[in-house]
This record gives sequence, structure tokens and C-alpha cells, in this order.
Amino acid sequence: MIMTYNIKALLDSATSTLSQVAQSLHLKPRFESELLLSFVLKVERVYLHTHSTQSVNPTQAKHFLSLVEKRTKGKPIEYLTQSASFYEHTFYVNESVLIPRPESEILIQKGSKLIIEQKIESIAEVGIGSGILSITLSLLHPQCRFFATDISQKALEVTQKNIHSLAPDSNITLQHCSLLPSSWQDIELIISNPPYICDDYPISLPLTYEPSIALFGGKDGLDILKALIVEAKNRKAFLLCEIGYDQKNALEQILAQHNAKDIEFYKDLSGLDRGFWCRF
Repeated sequence: MIMTYNIKALLDSATSTLSQVAQSLHLKPRFESELLLSFVLKVERVYLHTHSTQSVNPTQAKHFLSLVEKRTKGKPIEYLTQSASFYEHTFYVNESVLIPRPESEILIQKGSKLIIEQKIESIAEVGIGSGILSITLSLLHPQCRFFATDISQKALEVTQKNIHSLAPDSNITLQHCSLLPSSWQDIELIISNPPYICDDYPISLPLTYEPSIALFGGKDGLDILKALIVEAKNRKAFLLCEIGYDQKNALEQILAQHNAKDIEFYKDLSGLDRGFWCRF
């Protein structure tokens, strides 16, 4: 006997299943059920409401229910749908890259301001991941040249896909390495959302699905941030970085030791320290 499903029945079933873990995983059962089903059916969410009695073929229904099951185990919905919104654009993501966070949009605003006020033309990003920072800034400032690296080849493949779909005319050069190659000269601004979580910090279940290499920054979480400061100092460049909420005091001391100038820290919308910029 072949089971038949319609859109409403599938959504009701998924909503009920997700409701059981909604509180512990901080998810929205009905909304996320609709996101997952619209992804499987390749339709807009509004279609689900106007075609609620439409039958869904067994293969698609099975795929949808398998995604719901993965969601109950804490897998982020962005990885299930392979998409994430950032700065009004939709980026392709998979488990090789971090999921974009809203607070990183502040970094775009700060970077854009620096580019305009300092007439910057050459920008480098360390740890480009999915490409959200360099791609977004390249769309806002098409006159600029961008250089970006990542220690993960798989992350660079995600970036390349997003460049192709969102910014095919951008001037972005990619390289597989740590920090920046010495052959890249005349870099005026270095930007980064580096790994800054302490190695022994207990992370939440959803975070365990994200690449640890992009999350953890050593015993105190400052390993990459320290290296970026030295890199910017050697190049006499501006530096703009995202940081952990509890790292401002340590970074103030490190930046002072390296004679950084015009140091400015900024907070996120929750009032937590979230980043800084400076120049050398």
C-alpha cells in the first residue's frame, strides 16, 4: 500500500514533531516546517498555504520527513536547506562553513565606512568561509579589489559558488592558505571574522554541526586574532575584526603593545562587545 500525503498533513505532522523539541532547540515549529517543505518542493512558502490539499509524491514526502528528523537532532536549518540570508542576499552554505550571523552585518557597515572615509581600494579577508563579507562588500564597492584566503579548501569551494551566483563580476582573488601570502602587496584593509572561541568552551548542540576549525581559536580564543594584529602591523594596514564578547580587555592590551592607533571597539545589538577596528 502506497501512503499518500498532502501539504497540510505533512506540515501538521512536522509541526507536531518539532514542537516536542522547540523549547530545548529554540526553534519555530510551523515556520521551520514550512521552510523545509518549500525547500523540498522547490516552491515559495505562500504556495503551501494556497495549495494545502495538493498531494505530495512519496519520494518528496520521505525526503521532507527525513529533514524534519534531522532538525529534531539539532542540525541547523540552514544546513538542511543549504541556504542562509545575509545582508539581503541568500548565500549557499554547507557544513564546511559557518552559518552567517546577523551580528556580522555590523562588520559590513564598519568596513563600508572605512572604505569610503579612507578611500581604500585593496581589501584582504582572512578566513572567508562562505564569502559573505567579501562578496557583500564587493557588491557595495565594486571599484575595490578583494583578496581572500581560507585554510579549508572545501570552504573556498563554497565561496566560489557564491561568487558565481551573487557577484560574478566582482574582483575577488582566492587562495588556499592560512593568513595572507607575502606575494599579496599593498593591502590597505584586513577584515576577518576569525575563530575566537576558547578551545574548552562548552558549545551548544547546533554549534557542534559547524566546522570546529572556524570556531575555536586556542586556549584563550585569541590565537588567530593575535596573528592578524601582527599581519596588519607588518603591512601597515587597517584591521577590522569580529571578536568574542569577553575579549575586549585582553585585546586592548595586545593592541597597545603593538602600537595600534585609532582603536575603536563596537558592540552588537545585544550590547555585547563584538568587534574592533584600528590602524598601524
